[in-house]
Amino acid sequence: MFNKLSTKALAAVFGLLLIAVLYLFLFDGNKNERTFRNELVLVDTSKVDEIYLYPKAENYNEVYLKKINDEWKVKIGEDKSAEVPNSKIKNLFAQLLTIKPKRLASRDELKWKDYQVDSTGTRVKIFEDGEQTLDIVLGRFSFQQPRSMSTFVRLAEDTDVYEVDGFLDMTFNQSLNSFRNNSIVSDNKNNWQSLTFIYPADSSFRMEKRENKWFINNIETDSTKTEQFLNKLSRLSHQNFYDSINKDQLLTPTYSLKIDNSDTSSITVNGYKLNNKLLITSSQNHESIFESDNNLKQNIFINSEKVLK
Repeated sequence: MFNKLSTKALAAVFGLLLIAVLYLFLFDGNKNERTFRNELVLVDTSKVDEIYLYPKAENYNEVYLKKINDEWKVKIGEDKSAEVPNSKIKNLFAQLLTIKPKRLASRDELKWKDYQVDSTGTRVKIFEDGEQTLDIVLGRFSFQQPRSMSTFVRLAEDTDVYEVDGFLDMTFNQSLNSFRNNSIVSDNKNNWQSLTFIYPADSSFRMEKRENKWFINNIETDSTKTEQFLNKLSRLSHQNFYDSINKDQLLTPTYSLKIDNSDTSSITVNGYKLNNKLLITSSQNHESIFESDNNLKQNIFINSEKVLK
C-alpha cells in the first residue's frame, strides 16, 4: 500500500513538473524569442533631416544637426548655425547602420549603470521627415582579443541591453565643434607655384617654385624644411572656433598668406589681431573664424629662416 501511494505521489509530482517545463518552453520561451530584437536601427538615411546627440563630451548637452536644402548645419547658441561637411554626416550614418545586435547582454534595468546605458551613455535621436524613428543610448565599450571592439547599447524605450560590434564612442561621443568644418587649408601642394607672406613693416617675403625647387629672393630653400612646412600647411585644420563676431567685422589683416596654384586659383589665409587674440580666416572656409594659438600661427605665418638652409 505504501509503495503504491509512493508511486502515485511520484507520478503526480512528475506530471506537475512536466507541465511546468512545457509551459516555460512553449510560452515563456516563445516570449523571450519574440522580444529578442534582430534589428535595432531601421533608418532610411536619405530621409533623415534631424539628428539630436547628447554626448558626454558636451556634458550631455544637446548637439543639434539639421538638414536644410540638402546641406547639414549644426546649431551654435540660440540664433547661429554652422556648416557640417557631408563627409562627417556620411561617417555618422555609416556607423549608425553597423549597429546590429550580436548578443543580448542583459534584461535587468539594474544592470544599465554597469553597461553605461543609463544617463551616463551617449543618447542619439534620429528624425525622418520630422518624425522620430530612432532613440538609442550608446554605452561603454568592451575590448576582446584579438582586436575586437564592442559597444553596449539600449533602445531608449526598452529595458534590454545588447552588445554590438564597433567602438561607437569615437563617432558619437563628440563635441559640437567636431562636427563643424575645421579646415583652414586643404589642397595639393604639388600644384603650388608661389607663397606670398605679407607682414607688418618690411618683414614680408615670397617663396617661388622653379623646376620643383623653392626659392626666396633667388636663394634656394632647404628642401627638407620646406617639404615639412608645405606638408603641414596643405592639410591644416583647427578646432578652436571663435564665434563672438562675424567675418564682416574683421577689417584689415595683420598677417596674410596667399598661395597661388598652377591652375590660376589661389588660397588666402588672413590673421587679424583683436584684443590680444589672433583670429584666422581662410578663403577655403568662408564661414569659420579660428582663434589661433602659437602652434597654429607658426604653421602659417613663418619667418623665412624656417625654410632657408
